[in-house]
Amino acid sequence: MFERSYTIRMRDSDAAGLIYFAEQLRIAHETFEEYLESIGVGFGRLLHEKDFVFPIVHAESDYRAPLSVGDRLTIRLEVERIGETSFTLRYALRREDGAEVGTVQTVHVATSRTTRNKVPLPASIRELLTAL
Repeated sequence: MFERSYTIRMRDSDAAGLIYFAEQLRIAHETFEEYLESIGVGFGRLLHEKDFVFPIVHAESDYRAPLSVGDRLTIRLEVERIGETSFTLRYALRREDGAEVGTVQTVHVATSRTTRNKVPLPASIRELLTAL
C-alpha cells in the first residue's frame, strides 16, 4: 500500500467548483507515478531505459461524494491483481474526515515498446507490485 496527500485545486474543478470527473483519474494516476518515484523507478527511467511499457487498457472511476476546491484528500494505492501480462491497481480517495469520496481502478497491460504486442509482465515490475 502507498498513500499520498492531495488538495483539490481550482484547476481540478468545473464551473460549479466541484471536481471535474476526469481529474479523479489524473489524481489517481499521479499517485502511481509518485509511488514509482518514491522507490527510485520513475516513469522517465522506465520510458527511456526499458523495452516494455504498461499502458492503461481499462479505467473505472466511482464518485461517492462531491469534492470542492480546498478539500484535502488521502489517496491510497493498492494492487488488486497481478496476472501474467497485466496488473490491476485500486485507488481509494478519502477526505480528512475519513469518508471515502471516490475510487478508481486501472488495468495495465505489459507491451513491447517496439512492437506494441502484449508481453509477459517483467519480473522487475512484478516485484515492485508485490512489494506494494
